[in-house]
Amino acid sequence: MGKRRNFRLAVILLVMLTLLIAGCSNSSSNNGSGDGNAEGKPVKVLLSAGDVGQFNAWKARSKDFTEESGIEIEFMETPYNNLLEDITADGIANGGGYDLVVFLDSMGSSITQFLEPLDEYMEKDNFNTDRWPSSIVELSTFDDQVYSLPVRAHVQMLFYRKDIFDQLGLEVPKTWEEFDAVNKKITEETDLYAIAPYYGAGNNGQNLFMWTSYLWSNGGDIFDENMKPIFNSPEGLEATQRYLDLLVTDKVAPPESVTFGEQDSRTYFKQGKAAMWLGWWWVYSEFNDAGTSAEDVVGNVHFATVPTWEGQSYEGVNVSTFPIAMMKGSKNKEAAWEVLKWLSEPEEELDVVLKSLKNESPSDQKSPVITQVENLKNAELNELSDNFYNTAAENFENAKTLPNIKEWPQVADIISKAISDMATGKPVEPTLNKAAEQVEKLLKDAGY
Repeated sequence: MGKRRNFRLAVILLVMLTLLIAGCSNSSSNNGSGDGNAEGKPVKVLLSAGDVGQFNAWKARSKDFTEESGIEIEFMETPYNNLLEDITADGIANGGGYDLVVFLDSMGSSITQFLEPLDEYMEKDNFNTDRWPSSIVELSTFDDQVYSLPVRAHVQMLFYRKDIFDQLGLEVPKTWEEFDAVNKKITEETDLYAIAPYYGAGNNGQNLFMWTSYLWSNGGDIFDENMKPIFNSPEGLEATQRYLDLLVTDKVAPPESVTFGEQDSRTYFKQGKAAMWLGWWWVYSEFNDAGTSAEDVVGNVHFATVPTWEGQSYEGVNVSTFPIAMMKGSKNKEAAWEVLKWLSEPEEELDVVLKSLKNESPSDQKSPVITQVENLKNAELNELSDNFYNTAAENFENAKTLPNIKEWPQVADIISKAISDMATGKPVEPTLNKAAEQVEKLLKDAGY
């Protein structure tokens, strides 16, 4: 019995010593120095599926990062429609199936509970979020803590057919009043509609983006400081009517735009049926792509800042982000943080787009996304892009974000339906008042 007891004790001591050595090894590999992964495991990064140039660039360049850091990265993809579900499932299980995840900012409030706050990591490495416009950092912040990094972001811009503007001797509109005058002349003197907006309900509230450009630029807002709906204020009513008049009164927008989602309106513009389009900046390369746009469109699409309300000092432009965050259930957090820092390196971001514009790296094609202020104003980048990024920087600086609350998808559905109803004939004031009552009840039931 004594020999057996001694044998057992020896085994227990050996196991404890093994665990201690393994723990020390893991600690040294997870100290944020970039020496390797926890237990040699790759950092698993969940991406939205699709031919996204920026994601393609990450994949192609990750080999160099692994050689330098010893940290391997495994990129995983899921269809966009499954993204929220997959992140939520892994978060509930706390399983560590993913170390890093990308998502649409509007999903952030519902998944924050599954994400690792990044403030301590940033403080430790003196990592500063001032490198990004404050508007997009705001979309990564909840309860004064940063939960993601806005490595992918989009801002609204006005796109227009320069050949049509030159033909008619038109100046690019800087105010909505100038915009209305340009719309009228284009519609009267060409066979094109002036603008292709999108009023269709649903589509994750897509029809709110152009509407809020009118609303915010007129000094209106969706909520007041007490989260009471105010989009039916006098400013809101005036802005909404003016937005709808493009279709209803002025008839400078195609009748089909009643049912358009964003993609429908983009397609309409690419087919050469409209002279202007207002929306996300990433479509610029698509508009000038011979594989996707009509022959008379390619090479003729230029860009400008979003018009503002005449006499108003405040400008309101929409931004949308696709940030990347660390899962709370990750078993590989220090290595994951090293990957996050690499994906956020200013030099890396700039090089991806420069090589894309110079056609030096096929894997980086379709990668126009720059999110960091210094890079947006880079002289070489703007020389190559005809000042595209300086224009985008101006729009980022004037940007405003949609409410960052978990109830926002439900709120967006209510307002989105109201816009669609008004576009199909319902009166503005009672429709907006009804929508405001529905939103107020929703938030009251939620505890606001």
